[in-house]
Amino acid sequence: MRSRKFCGASDERAVVLFAGWGMDDAPFAPFPKRFDTWVVWDYADLTQGLPELPRDRPVDLIAWSMGVWAATQTLDRGALASATAVNGTPWPIDAARGIPPALFDATLAGLSEAGIARFRRRMCGGAAGLAGFLAHAPARGPEDLRRELEALGAAIRSRPERPFAWTRAVACEGDRIFPLAAQRAAFPEAEVRPGAHWAPEVFAALLGGRAP
Repeated sequence: MRSRKFCGASDERAVVLFAGWGMDDAPFAPFPKRFDTWVVWDYADLTQGLPELPRDRPVDLIAWSMGVWAATQTLDRGALASATAVNGTPWPIDAARGIPPALFDATLAGLSEAGIARFRRRMCGGAAGLAGFLAHAPARGPEDLRRELEALGAAIRSRPERPFAWTRAVACEGDRIFPLAAQRAAFPEAEVRPGAHWAPEVFAALLGGRAP
């Protein structure tokens, strides 16, 4: 895993944000951050790279997409003040509660520059959302993304489930990566919001210390 710290305006709390597959810190850099925020990405190797989080203040988790599963596998829930899942589930390859296995496998099999472009368009809900995302696109190439997705597929299918108490879940009704029905199956009390899988309004609110 890799991470970057962004300094916030207040030292009252801290935030750790687990990003999704194929990300780095760049898409999250433009959002104003109320508290010191650690963005974590690249789940090809879950055994190293976890940032050392502060112990002198409450730490809140925000996990998005594949980061929801990665957080359950790597974090001590007892050390967190809260945990918010956004457009992801602890069962990311699952016919009922995540991405259908056949779709996951097809995405991996067809991974190329063109395939990544199609994925990002679906992730952003169309051309308008994609343009905003690409203005701060991750600096990662197709082979790097393939390496991560292959490792994720193997780890998700082999690692045992870990108990993890989520404080809340936010699901966007236009999500074309983790379908809304799957998110509701995983989190029956999920708070449904407008938007696509990439949800800048939700991130802006959460990183700003507000309710989305």
